[in-house]
Amino acid sequence: MIAIQTNAQSDMKESYVIEVTTFQFKKEVTPEVFWAADKAVEANYTAQQPGYISRESGYAKDQNEVLVLVKWKTMEDAEASMKKFMADGSVNDYAMMIDGSTLKMMRYIVE
Repeated sequence: MIAIQTNAQSDMKESYVIEVTTFQFKKEVTPEVFWAADKAVEANYTAQQPGYISRESGYAKDQNEVLVLVKWKTMEDAEASMKKFMADGSVNDYAMMIDGSTLKMMRYIVE
């Protein structure tokens, strides 16, 4: 577990968790299909989870690498969401687009 100290002005007065996930989507998946699914996962799954604060996704086109940053109120909230993620039917199509061999996830505590 890594803690990050920030000096940035923020509305956040308590510690929180930043979850950083990177991966590539499978070669047979078009960016348009992937990004539509990404938006659906954010709205229909991630944003509905207890402890959710925010989510952002970015794309390094040259490397075909996706970066997803999610802020959670607690480490327990982040862990609970991930445990439910693969079993939740609303994320099946999205999860099947990810090249699992490229998936990396880290969580950082901001105090």
